[in-house]
Amino acid sequence: TSNNPYVLYSASRRSNAVLSWDVRALSGLDLDGDAGNRRKRSGGASRTICGLQSYARDGDTNQRLEFDLDTNGNRMFVGSGSSEGVVKVYDVNTGKLDDEFKVVDGGGDAVNGVSFIPHPFGKNDGDGLLAVAVGSRHFYEEELSD
Repeated sequence: TSNNPYVLYSASRRSNAVLSWDVRALSGLDLDGDAGNRRKRSGGASRTICGLQSYARDGDTNQRLEFDLDTNGNRMFVGSGSSEGVVKVYDVNTGKLDDEFKVVDGGGDAVNGVSFIPHPFGKNDGDGLLAVAVGSRHFYEEELSD
């Protein structure tokens, strides 16, 4: 869950980023929450919706790649579609990559599932476990002998 109720996060298959959007732009409100002044200034015309932030990932796969936020919505955990088996950790407020860690050695599989589980007795709101799902389809061709 984001700590900002106006931010929506999205990603799609084969995309190389998780994007964040300000949903107030969809409602006709300006970013200060004042719909009336915006309509007067722009003549009631709709405006272009722009993303707020982009969080890079290797998305060159047809698999669904998940992402999750910590309890406070301050850190984003992003699975990677590459064969490197890494999870990227971003600071949501700055958009900067805080950490990247390998969850699988070798094998060439994507990290396609990421889920942050808060610790019920953690002293910090960021305490918890990170569950990951790793795997890809592998097709093996049988060798035919004459």
